[in-house]
Amino acid sequence: MNLVKLLYLAVLTMILCACKSESQGNSSMTEKITPKIEPFVCTFEKDHLPEVDPELEKQYQEIRAYEKKQIPNKDEVNITNQYQLLAEQGHWKAASQLATRNLYGKGTEQSYFKALEWFQWMADRDIPLGYYNLAVMAEKGLALKKDKKGAWKYYHRAAQLGNPQAQYRLAEIYIYPRNDDATGLPYHLCAAKQGYRDSWDALASYTEIVEKNYPKALYYYQAAAALGRTGSMLTLEGFFRDGDFGYEINESRAVQYDKLYDRLKKNPDLKFPNLSEMLPLPAHPEQGLYNPETDQNEMPE
Repeated sequence: MNLVKLLYLAVLTMILCACKSESQGNSSMTEKITPKIEPFVCTFEKDHLPEVDPELEKQYQEIRAYEKKQIPNKDEVNITNQYQLLAEQGHWKAASQLATRNLYGKGTEQSYFKALEWFQWMADRDIPLGYYNLAVMAEKGLALKKDKKGAWKYYHRAAQLGNPQAQYRLAEIYIYPRNDDATGLPYHLCAAKQGYRDSWDALASYTEIVEKNYPKALYYYQAAAALGRTGSMLTLEGFFRDGDFGYEINESRAVQYDKLYDRLKKNPDLKFPNLSEMLPLPAHPEQGLYNPETDQNEMPE
């Protein structure tokens, strides 16, 4: 075999090894120090975030606005480079954006390992979102060997630091596969208090199906819809169009929800903070109206 062929085989072997390593991961979470699982106490993520330099934050917001102006943006490489510059100066939000762009190959070559490095950089600074993303990568085996036990610990650490995505994920696991509602529901309630719309919707589904408390479920669906969750808005439309669970059919109300749903489809960033005033919920003929202050249903006088 001549020298050229030997060199070709050597290069090919290196490429194949790199590809396998990138997709499957060659490091283990057990090689790192994983946090202990502690009893859950509801905390908000905003209370566990480091301060950011005002000038760097101004630059970051300008990049975000430019990025959102055109999706997909034709200047993705430049945007990624701008995030890189801010991340290298210690701006954690830019680091998170950069990690995500490496994860999906947006404006740069896809690299799970580079994404992992930046998520680890965030976790090293006790930034909740860093722990959450490390958990996801370990659970899926991206740049790491699959490690469900390690991921479980990282999800808990992120939730303890107030990350609503982690709180949602743990709630769903505790309530359904583990049948531990008492442990799971506080995670959903905590995430909902932070304005996490998926937890509002999950609480609505749980209340509707398990507790069969329809006024409370409707209140939760409306809270999720007010935060811009399209599926929740569609559920509300169906409640009154079909007269579900004992509610009277109200075609005009259904049409109003449907119009808001159409607006959300065109602009997913929309929110309706005054939705409860725009469309106050009617009382259920048998169960009354849910009062969030007392956490009780009350019949109208």
